[in-house]
Amino acid sequence: MLASARDGSILLHAMLLVAREVRESAERPLSGLPFDRYNAGSTGRTALEREIRHVVREGLLFAGIRKPLHARDELPSRMDAVLAACADLSTGPLTHIIRFDTPVDGLDSEVGVPVAEKVDANGVETHSLRDLDFFSVMHTGPVDKLADTRKKLYEQMQRSGLSPELELVEVYHHYDPDDESRNRIEVQASFLAWPEVYREQLVRVLGEDAASEIWSGGERLTPFTGVDERATWVAQTIDRLKERTTVDQQFDILSRVALVRPHEDINHAKKQFDASGRDASGLIQSQQESLAAGPAGGTIDPWWISDDVLHLSKVAVNREEYDKAETTDERRRGYCFCSLIREATDPAVDPIFCYRAAGWARQFWEPILGVRFKHCSITHSILKGDPFCAWDYDLTDTDAA
Repeated sequence: MLASARDGSILLHAMLLVAREVRESAERPLSGLPFDRYNAGSTGRTALEREIRHVVREGLLFAGIRKPLHARDELPSRMDAVLAACADLSTGPLTHIIRFDTPVDGLDSEVGVPVAEKVDANGVETHSLRDLDFFSVMHTGPVDKLADTRKKLYEQMQRSGLSPELELVEVYHHYDPDDESRNRIEVQASFLAWPEVYREQLVRVLGEDAASEIWSGGERLTPFTGVDERATWVAQTIDRLKERTTVDQQFDILSRVALVRPHEDINHAKKQFDASGRDASGLIQSQQESLAAGPAGGTIDPWWISDDVLHLSKVAVNREEYDKAETTDERRRGYCFCSLIREATDPAVDPIFCYRAAGWARQFWEPILGVRFKHCSITHSILKGDPFCAWDYDLTDTDAA
């Protein structure tokens, strides 16, 4: 079983999944795929990096069966049901989507196909998949070697300083159980296209002219830009942001440039919160107990809530490495979930960058408490030499959610 962890488990789940193989099979035509972006610019990239493509999923209608998966032999019957229900309505290959950080027992699995119109039959339901960016690589050969192919994509994220989003996808172009050398399975690992989302938030809060000035240089970045070059640009744009904005605007912008938190996770916690008589301290205790029981090893800086403040912090991405750290650089690499800060040689980025972490938690606590935070202060940050990252949401002045 791969249980759902809560706050701060994204990369841990992705790495655990690499070691867990799930058997999928189907043969479908090569139509209906996300389009390529930035793949022509391969100059200076290694042969391995040239295998990897950037694809963008946009406006995709998807018909599938979404159920927890406990064993690989549960998949074939779901695949058959999808193909029977969709018949001639499918517009692309059979696809298996695995989602992380959702409260399910097992893997949160959905098997389906892109479709031209709604299909709801035999357990198949149709919905729109959200727009996402992926690194993609074609796997050929045995299914039991898929983990090696997946690993390439997460290593590319580290080289680029990009953080994984919460979907891993396998697209089945050809599957031959009798001759696995003929298998062609496209593996796609999602990531947060941070510069583009950041620009959207700059425009929303400050307008086009100010956004263009602050974001200057971002147009030269691609998903394959190296982590140190990316970190240099981030440091520069964050400095320009500080010059042009208030602290509250910085929080408003950067906290909206976080990974998207699954609504299933939020809704599950809100039901617990409401059932407890809206006991926020009890929910905090439950969340911390869940983290302590998982691979994150619990919080380093405990969470708490008062009438005035909600105090939260991040867990370590690698608790064992963090606990052994003797230098600030070793501590940073053991602590930070953010690939940019963790993997950069010397990230001279202002600590307000940690508002992105506050944004991950913001998506959870605002709908639960029924408020919209207006003020937040970074109390601790790895980026200023502290042993952890933490922040306070001001509860004395909030808007209704």
